[in-house]
Amino acid sequence: MWLVKLGDDPTGRVLWEQPGEASLNNWSILWKSLRSRVGDETYREGERVLGFRDDADGVTVLLDNHQKERFDLLVGADGYRSLTRSKLFPETHIDYAGYVLWRGNFPEERVTDRGPIDEADQDNAWHTICFPEGHGVFYMIPGSEDRAEVGHRRVNWAVYAATPDGLVLDTPASIAPGDITAQVEASFRQILADHFPPWHRGLLELTRPKELSIQPIYDETVPAYRSGMVMLIGDAGTVTRPHTGSGATKALQEALLLEELCVKLGDWESILSRYDAERTAAGNSIVELGRRLGAAQVENTPPWREMKPSDFEDWVSATLSGSKLYFYGDKE
Repeated sequence: MWLVKLGDDPTGRVLWEQPGEASLNNWSILWKSLRSRVGDETYREGERVLGFRDDADGVTVLLDNHQKERFDLLVGADGYRSLTRSKLFPETHIDYAGYVLWRGNFPEERVTDRGPIDEADQDNAWHTICFPEGHGVFYMIPGSEDRAEVGHRRVNWAVYAATPDGLVLDTPASIAPGDITAQVEASFRQILADHFPPWHRGLLELTRPKELSIQPIYDETVPAYRSGMVMLIGDAGTVTRPHTGSGATKALQEALLLEELCVKLGDWESILSRYDAERTAAGNSIVELGRRLGAAQVENTPPWREMKPSDFEDWVSATLSGSKLYFYGDKE
C-alpha cells in the first residue's frame, strides 16, 4: 500500500495498492537457523582470513594466527566488503549511490495505537510512504524468539533519503545503532516531520536512538564469480541495492544452485564453470535492476501526489523494463 502525507490525516492518503508475494523474516532467526546446521567443531568463530593463494591443486589460506591451511576450494562468503572479491578482482570497486537507508526495528509491544497495523495484518500488507527524493516502508517481522503471532513480533522499517548534511562516507561501512550523532539524527526527525503522516511518524519515533542505524547504499558488479578454485557467493559477489529485496535471497539461490550442481556434476571444473556462468549473469542483472529502482524511487522520484493507479502501473512497468520482482505483483 503506497501512501502520501495529506494534512493532518493520521494515516495519509492511499495512492496505490499493489498485490505481491513476499515472506518477511528476522535476520537473526535466519542466521541462527543456518548456524545450527554447522557443527561447532567446524565453525571457527572470530578467525580472520588475511589472504590466500590459489594453485592447480587447491587453495592455501593464511589466517590471522599466522597459520596456513590447505583446502580443495575456497568459498568467499565474506559480504559486501569482501576480501576474497578484492583479491580476485582488484580492479572492481564498490560505488556509493549517493543516498542512505535509515533503519530501525523494535518490539511490537511498544505500539499502543494499533489501528493501521491491524488493518495491514488482514491483508499481510506493508506500507510505503512516498515523498520527494525518497520513500519509507514499514512491516512486521517475527520476534527474536521466533514468534510471529500478534504482540510478539517486531516493527521493522526503512527510509531511503539523501545523504544527511555533515555525514562523511569515505569508505564502505554502515553506521551502527547508537553511533549516530545528534545532529545527523535531527535530520532524520525532520524528514519524518515534513513527509510522514502523523500516525507513521509516531510509529517510527518509537525507535530509540540505540535502535537507529544508517546503511549507505552501494552496488558493484563483477566480471566473474570464480577464478581457479576460489568462488564468490552472496554479497561477496555482486552487491545489490536493497530495493531489489535480494540480499539474503540471492545468497540462498546461489547456495541451492551450488548444491544442485555438486549433486549433478562430477568434477569441480564443471561445477564452478556452470555456477560462474549462471550467477555472474544473474547477479549483474540484479545490480542493474537495483539502479533503475533507485533512480525511480529515490534519485528522480515521480510526482507521487498526481499519480493515479494506472500511472503507477506504467511507472513500475517502465522501471522494471521486462524484469520480474516478487513484491511488484509477480507471484512466481
